[in-house]
Amino acid sequence: MNKEERNIDQELEQMRQDYAALKERFDKQQIINEKLMQNAMKKDIRRLFLSKKSIPATITLFIIAVILCYVQGFDWWVPLSLIIYGLLTIPGVFWVYKGIREDDIYNGDILSTTEALRKFKKRYVILVTGICILFFAFVIIATLYLTSTNISAELMWRRGVIIALLCVGTLALEYFSAKRLLSACDAIIERLKIKDE
Repeated sequence: MNKEERNIDQELEQMRQDYAALKERFDKQQIINEKLMQNAMKKDIRRLFLSKKSIPATITLFIIAVILCYVQGFDWWVPLSLIIYGLLTIPGVFWVYKGIREDDIYNGDILSTTEALRKFKKRYVILVTGICILFFAFVIIATLYLTSTNISAELMWRRGVIIALLCVGTLALEYFSAKRLLSACDAIIERLKIKDE
């Protein structure tokens, strides 16, 4: 073997070693990227299912709100409005999550999971729109009622402030939770597309 062949062999060996080192670094990077993607997906999935998991707390808050209405001496239509709202929105949450399970997102077919998440988004937007319409109707009825009753100005203002705070607070919470939930849903769909590629 002459000097030129030895140099070529050495170069080839160096190239093999460089390739092996690059492949090892690439494999480690792939593992790290996969772990980062799984962690981000877990966070988004937790956020996605938060509304469904918080139903017991929501029911408790509705009961407390109805009791407070009776304690404060609100007329019958205020707690009735809250009860109707709860009876419409709580089953609405179950309807929104119909066909969506955490296990399917992790392990299911990517195309069917993506389609189910898109349906979820549409249903969720419908539910949130319905909630906003119910609140606006409640505010209009409450305003009409407060201006037409023969109660003292102090009591009218106190009740008006309570109703306004409940409505503004609930709508603000609904807006921010909807925004976070829909962005989590979009992120999951995007990660599923990346995973499919």
